[in-house]
Amino acid sequence: MKRLIDRFFAIRVPVGRIQAICLGLLPILLGLAVWFSLTRGPIETRHGSGLVPQPNEVANAGYKLITRQDQTRNIYKAAMDSLRRVSLGFLIAMAICLPIGIAMGSFSRVQALMEPLMTFGTYTPIAVLVPLTMSSFGTDEKQKVGFLAIAGICYLLPAIFRSVCQVDDVFLQTAYTLGATKRHIVTKILIPISAADAFDAMRMAFSVGWTWIMVAEAIAAETGLGKMIEVARGRGQRSDIVYFLVLLIVAIGFVIDKAFAWTGRQLFPYRNAR
Repeated sequence: MKRLIDRFFAIRVPVGRIQAICLGLLPILLGLAVWFSLTRGPIETRHGSGLVPQPNEVANAGYKLITRQDQTRNIYKAAMDSLRRVSLGFLIAMAICLPIGIAMGSFSRVQALMEPLMTFGTYTPIAVLVPLTMSSFGTDEKQKVGFLAIAGICYLLPAIFRSVCQVDDVFLQTAYTLGATKRHIVTKILIPISAADAFDAMRMAFSVGWTWIMVAEAIAAETGLGKMIEVARGRGQRSDIVYFLVLLIVAIGFVIDKAFAWTGRQLFPYRNAR
């Protein structure tokens, strides 16, 4: 037993793909088992006075939404609208953070100029941006995209800055010895070397934006997965639909994250050797 425990808790040893999949399934299966145990029996005896639906009730609600048997809810349009909002906010955040983050990581005085604002954004509660963006952009689509963009900037700018700062000075000193100019240092050394870490930061920034979609769509949204959750909560307390939509948001985020990971492996194949 001791040998088995020592082997399980070995530090940074390679784990085979099949073993990794099996280990990853264990907490999911455990969670399903707990869910089944809490919701079995008549609704009056369930945990939380029946507010927690059974897994089969969630599956049935999801099946009706996916097959369009529920004509009052268009889950496909809602998912596409949510993805569009998050993507637009992400693109705006990326367009702002990439040049500023690279400049901060490259030039010390730009860092000194922008770091107080960056620190302010880092410690700003994201939820407070909802009323602020409503007062600035109204309650239409601009507010939803603006909220997601600002939330993305608060996360992405420090991450891009750190990725550039982590480039070892030995590369810069070597380039200076070979006669490189400032432009060459930035474009040929700092940006290429930090690109892989910056891409990982963008991957995480998109996931952060996706997790905030419910907050972005909770107020005055016409469509979207977050709006569907709010409607389901308000009309008859349809917890089965709410649970399915939450699981759907997680599933979509998982697929997008895997797509980012695959793209990263194609762009930076040398990282696969680590």
